[in-house]
Amino acid sequence: ESRIPDQGFANPGSAGHSASGIGEHAFTAASVRPMTPLGQFRNTFIIAVDDEGVAIIDQHVAHERVLFEQILEKLTAGRLESQRLLAPILVELAPAQRETLKGHAATLERMGIEIEEFGGDSVRLSAVPALLAPGECEAAVRALADDLEGLGAGAGADAALKRIAATTACHAAVKANDPLTPEKMNYILAELRRTAYSSVCPHGRPVVLRMTRREIEKNFQRI
Repeated sequence: ESRIPDQGFANPGSAGHSASGIGEHAFTAASVRPMTPLGQFRNTFIIAVDDEGVAIIDQHVAHERVLFEQILEKLTAGRLESQRLLAPILVELAPAQRETLKGHAATLERMGIEIEEFGGDSVRLSAVPALLAPGECEAAVRALADDLEGLGAGAGADAALKRIAATTACHAAVKANDPLTPEKMNYILAELRRTAYSSVCPHGRPVVLRMTRREIEKNFQRI
């Protein structure tokens, strides 16, 4: 059985700090209370509350973290679910990018991505992870080529797999300016509690800013 040795390639301690210390350490479901979403701010941030205060959650970063964890969990059991494209997509790439993708073909296939050279400067994308929307496919391939090229020749298979998983999660996640239903907000917050590094996304960006009840009361001079 294949194992992913750790949960992400960003150091949780490297994330930005909030007023109450979010980002200083990894959280577990036991240490994060369930949050109730109140709504969105500018269709980009989820405003939520729990017994301890108010939280502002970046919806894209939070969903990216959730998807990244789900992808790694599925990969421990085999490969990611794939969907074949009815009409393969042709993507023009630089020679170095094409070689990079070719060198990681086996890892990409494990992620449910099938790419082959088509001739000239193009590659043909025939299958993608089922969680990836059709409109994100071409952008995801370009991002994968850039990200994998940045790993360098000495990077191991696990590092490449995590990089691909992070890029795929980023392109599959909800975006800024996406309106979310209450059900979707509840889902993201509930799944975020299950992640081992819920304070940061795979690229190290902070997920949540928080103000405790004590800080709110102090600012309003109630204590």
